[in-house]
Amino acid sequence: MDIDDGSSMPEFIETLERQKENLRRAQARRGEKPEFMVPRALIVAKLQLQSMAQRRKPSNGQFYFQTSFLPAAYPPSTGSLDELKKMMIKDLHMELHHEGAFLVVKSITPPTRLTAILTAVEDENQDAVTLQLYNQEKETERPVDDIIGEGMVVLLKNPYLKTTSDGSYGLRVDHLSDIVRLERHDERVPSKWRINLYDDSKKALFWKNLGNQFFGNAQYRGAIERYTEALKHCPTEEEERIIKLNRAMAFLKTQQFEAALSDIESAPDGPNLVEKALDRKAQALYGLGKYRESSYVLKEMSQNFAGNTSVHQRLARTTERVKEQERGLYDFARMQREASSQRPPHLDFATYIGPVEIGPSGSKGRGLFTTRAVKAGDLLLCEKAFAHAFVDTKGVHKQDLTVLIDAERDMITVGGQAELIRLVAQKLYHNPSMAAAITGLHRGSYQPVDVTEVDGIPIVDTFLISRIISLNCFGCPLTTLDLKTRGGNQGVIDEKIHHSCGLWPMASYINHSCDRNVTRAFIGDFMIVRATRDIDGGTELKWWYYEPGQDDKKGPSNHWGFRCDCAICTDDQATPPQILAERKRLGKVLKAQGISVRAGKIESMLAKMKLTYHKPASEVPRLDMYNFQVRLAIRYLEANQPTKAVERGLEALGSLGFIIEGATMPKCGTSYGTILIKQWGVDCDIFKCWRVLSNAYSMLGAFGLASQAESFGKISYKACIGEDASFDRY
Repeated sequence: MDIDDGSSMPEFIETLERQKENLRRAQARRGEKPEFMVPRALIVAKLQLQSMAQRRKPSNGQFYFQTSFLPAAYPPSTGSLDELKKMMIKDLHMELHHEGAFLVVKSITPPTRLTAILTAVEDENQDAVTLQLYNQEKETERPVDDIIGEGMVVLLKNPYLKTTSDGSYGLRVDHLSDIVRLERHDERVPSKWRINLYDDSKKALFWKNLGNQFFGNAQYRGAIERYTEALKHCPTEEEERIIKLNRAMAFLKTQQFEAALSDIESAPDGPNLVEKALDRKAQALYGLGKYRESSYVLKEMSQNFAGNTSVHQRLARTTERVKEQERGLYDFARMQREASSQRPPHLDFATYIGPVEIGPSGSKGRGLFTTRAVKAGDLLLCEKAFAHAFVDTKGVHKQDLTVLIDAERDMITVGGQAELIRLVAQKLYHNPSMAAAITGLHRGSYQPVDVTEVDGIPIVDTFLISRIISLNCFGCPLTTLDLKTRGGNQGVIDEKIHHSCGLWPMASYINHSCDRNVTRAFIGDFMIVRATRDIDGGTELKWWYYEPGQDDKKGPSNHWGFRCDCAICTDDQATPPQILAERKRLGKVLKAQGISVRAGKIESMLAKMKLTYHKPASEVPRLDMYNFQVRLAIRYLEANQPTKAVERGLEALGSLGFIIEGATMPKCGTSYGTILIKQWGVDCDIFKCWRVLSNAYSMLGAFGLASQAESFGKISYKACIGEDASFDRY
């Protein structure tokens, strides 16, 4: 939703068609063996040229588009290594996933980071081929030489020999669980490459010290692998305690909170290192979002280790997370400040799940429902993204954009989608208990494997993640506050697509309706969901997947495969095509004329547009008319005609389905009453309309009505922006 879909952009269509042709040619070679083995020297030279080209990419401040191609989907290997059969490069066939097999290769060139990590590898027969590794850690997370450095040996499960765009071939690995890094002493490493270690009794200490060296160099993944090796070599109880606590710290550095907690809780008891164990346990629980449990550990530390001055600060911070998580009490002003200053805007706040629950929603599968009655503006969700790919297209943080091309499904997206796939894959691989929250989301017709772990390694299906992201991810601005208010009262923002994107699992269960009852807003990597009207308990929550009026999204051929059955769409289907065409024509004319045309002409055209509807707005909202009516109300306000501004403002709200009593100007000599909303309509950022009404009432001396309009505007503002802490300065 709200992502930059490039599928119909002329500049990308040619690339998509070219890639589809490449796929057809590749599939035509399926099962063939390469006609000849590319000489090793030629492979190395080609990689060197690609590396040089990468270093010469534009640096003049212009966007640099990287292109990433998704191959046809294929499943990850689910076989145990004991069941797989070894093969050699010369035995590989084109475009096949060699199920039930594995290949052991050694890197023979320094790796290069492009959209994938690229290197050359050879087998023990010295046959060479290129290797592409996708969805690996970024350089800031793990140095590329620690992933597949020159001389490293890796085992590839179900090796996949892929045809490349230049007609050559290479190995490609998309699934994180399909590659196993082997230490050089591993018995699966060919004898000609294997290094024999000395004195078994010293191996645990040797590997622990080596892990410490990697940790000291901030190579945390490498440190984890060395600590893991140390634990295989019968350490003493004291050594095991130290190694597990050290590995737990490395797990914390790599955000593998489950593994860190497991190490801490399974480390042998002892009088030493208790404070370190508690400290790391509190960190792991905090990282898992178990804030109350983390606070209990910190309270224990504050009582038993009074000299640890940082504990009190951490306890105060964790207590704030508990308030957010359990009661939905946030410092939204601080959230806005931090989102504006942090890059990426990944904020340290807790997720709040309000009075909502997942339930069946008929033909739409599942939906999100209220568990009790809520009022307009009430907070229903404040959810931190499971993963958030930030793309800053402004200012000093400008970075590259990636064009993700899925030729198999005729899809092109521009922005952070490729990075989001990587982020989700990495998070599930390192925190496998979180998988259910993601794999349970809508995935279309894609059928994943039913195995979650093999040989103690989580199975992560990259193509399942890709499908889930394509159907559930949200494009998002840095903050909705910036997006919605930068234009002032006159600003009708046209920016509906975003390069940054994220995955919010709970929010993903909310289905579409043009007659929405909730809205979403963003502050950094948080999505805030609020009610836009009073809602009864047991009511399904609905919002826009796309803005009403986008005809290409209305039918069952849209991206999600549904037809909207709301009152607005049902009425459109029942309206004669010529009437709909006239309504659209009038809307285009009004939009093209802007604010330069005289008010009388706008009134006349709005009256004609009104005639294209045959049901009252209270039954079928007239969203097409609202923006023009608000603009007209603003025109009258600026022309010092507040009475007409009130009339047109109330008409605008009426077009959205609102039924309001007590808002019209009373007759001379009568007192002002109370504005009462008898029926809530569709909230289309109506805080701007309420602001116009408030100002107009004030000009007329109806200060009581002005105050009430301001209050309703604040409710709408809170629903639209996500908070009302910034309302006064707006």
